[in-house]
Amino acid sequence: MKMKYAWKAFLTGLFAAAGMTAAAASPLEETYTTIPLKLMSAEGTLIFSDCPEYAGDYGILYEGTVKKGKGRVYYYHVNQTGAPARVVVYARSKKKQDLTVTRTVRGEASRDYISTGATLSFREVVNPLQKAETVTLPQNGRTILFEDDPKGVKEENLVSGMVEIETEKPVTLGAAILPDGSRKDVEEALQTAMRLPPDTHEMRGTFASDIYLENKPWDFKKGPAEIVVGKSIPFQQGMDEMSRVKRENTGDYGITYHISFHNKGEGKYKLYINPQGGVYMGTFRIGHNEKILQIFRTDTAKRGKWFGNNTEEDYMEAGTWEMGRDLFIRFIPAGAAYLPLRFLMVPVEQ
Repeated sequence: MKMKYAWKAFLTGLFAAAGMTAAAASPLEETYTTIPLKLMSAEGTLIFSDCPEYAGDYGILYEGTVKKGKGRVYYYHVNQTGAPARVVVYARSKKKQDLTVTRTVRGEASRDYISTGATLSFREVVNPLQKAETVTLPQNGRTILFEDDPKGVKEENLVSGMVEIETEKPVTLGAAILPDGSRKDVEEALQTAMRLPPDTHEMRGTFASDIYLENKPWDFKKGPAEIVVGKSIPFQQGMDEMSRVKRENTGDYGITYHISFHNKGEGKYKLYINPQGGVYMGTFRIGHNEKILQIFRTDTAKRGKWFGNNTEEDYMEAGTWEMGRDLFIRFIPAGAAYLPLRFLMVPVEQ
């Protein structure tokens, strides 16, 4: 028994010299209090196109309406037409009008769906600013705003990307998969393309594009805390405007999470990201200053392996932060990734 206590004392002194407690050697050994999040507001419009996920026919994959303000199209489709195809994001209006395309970003097309989701998540974060482009929409016709790859999408490849716009008047945005050919061929095929029915995944619809979440201030005197995304609030509800039925965006794909972590205390704490649902290869922006956020990538956390492949055992450190200051966490759930996901806040003992 004496040897046991002597060894424990040695370990305690060793960790103290490193500026932490023995328990902090692994954040998964801590005991956490789950902090409830409150949905403060839901803004913008997301046109979520992920159904049919495996597109076996050419046609309109999904389309929905942005009434006014900011809109986003998020598409996620596998080409199963049996030949190279073209995937485009388009707009149409009942009257001639202008809209502004503020940003376009795409993941790397692949048969490895996780890689496609990871590259889109990273590019969405590191390429936020683009030169805005004004597009004049004719009356009723469909106008291509963005094409995933003008060289064509290979059979069985997954493509995923986003297009963001601003409009003063109602506009319909959509995604379509079309036969390969010249630009003129693609444009003509788009005008006559028919709507495709949903598949069993039923993952399409019109939702809010940005949700703002906050907590009641956490006092670190009470110990470590956790925020669990994928359990704290229900997934967003919306409407499938093509099928005219209500839908749930299970996973909140394409939706930007704006989390404000309020807290009290003196000293510092470490933040860890811990997947709970399986593989999660994504990119986050985190920091005290909303305008200057640091970038953290789970897809580089484990060399040669997928982060979250060991499910609940994987974690990565995401900075050391000051108690008593709000911490802002921004991200869009990565495609081909799984929730829930935990953010762990562990006080650092000086």
